[in-house]
Formats: sequence, C-alpha cells, structure tokens
Amino acid sequence: MNEDGRMQELSKKGRARLDREMKHLQQNLEGIENMTQLPDTMFVIDSNAEEIAVKEARRMGVPVIAVVDTNCDPDVVDWIIPGNDDALRAIRLFTTKIADSVLEGHNAYAQSQIVDEKVATDQAVAESVEYVDTSAYEQYEKQEGDFVEAVDGLAEGAETTVPPDEEQK
Repeated sequence: MNEDGRMQELSKKGRARLDREMKHLQQNLEGIENMTQLPDTMFVIDSNAEEIAVKEARRMGVPVIAVVDTNCDPDVVDWIIPGNDDALRAIRLFTTKIADSVLEGHNAYAQSQIVDEKVATDQAVAESVEYVDTSAYEQYEKQEGDFVEAVDGLAEGAETTVPPDEEQK
C-alpha cells in the first residue's frame, strides 16, 4: 500500500494502525523471509502461547522441542522438556542451555568435516603418487651382472640353523 499510494488515502488513525501491524509483522516474520529450506527442529518456550507456530511446524513435519508446563498439552510436542515456562530465570536457563548445545554440536560437526576433508586430501595425495616402472633398470642390471635375484633355495655356503625343537625329532 505504501508503494502504490493507497496508504496516503487512509486516515491518520488507519495509517498508524497499519504501520503498527506492519512493524509487528516485520519484527516476527522477517527472519523467515529468505529461508531456502525448512529448519531441522524448532524450540518453543510456551507451546500454548505459540500454538500457531507449533501447529504449522507439525503440519510441515518439523520436530518441535518445547518447555511444557502443567497448563500445556504435551501431545502436540515431539520432545518435551518439563519446566516452568512462566518464570524469566527458567526461560533464560533453558534458552542458554539450548543455545550452548546447538553451538557445541555445530562446532563438533565442523571439526568432523575438517577431519573428513583432511583424510580425503591425504587419500587423494596417496592415490596421485605415480610408481616408476623399473623393469628397464632391472634389465640393465642383469646385463651388467650387478643385480642379484632372490633365490628360492639357500645360497651356497650358507649355514642352516635348526630350532632346538626340530633337533630332538
């Protein structure tokens, strides 16, 4: 309405109401505007207060983790965290622990990706090593007489040692 000029046709009170609504929508929905894929999971403090978000997540197949109090329905939540969803200290505790766990998991995943990448590069380097064909050199050594081939039997003059158990038999 701002772009096509219809906002200017409204009264001052109507514009203020729409401006408040627009500000509220931008504050709550701006983060999902550019999402390219669904989130892996959703964390909610009060499933009753966020009933619409929980229903939408369940409809889209996104697992819901929620702090559930005695006034909430635990059947609409996939992963239940029993606790007080009204106390500010409890909310801070839950959100900081969840945030710390997410960061720890992200760091562990990043470390595993680095290790996997290092293993892949080491393997690629090992596979790229070229082996030199030494058959021509071996032919040359045979002609010169310096090359000694492995013999199945023992060389002449070599002493044989028999283990002590074999001597008794």
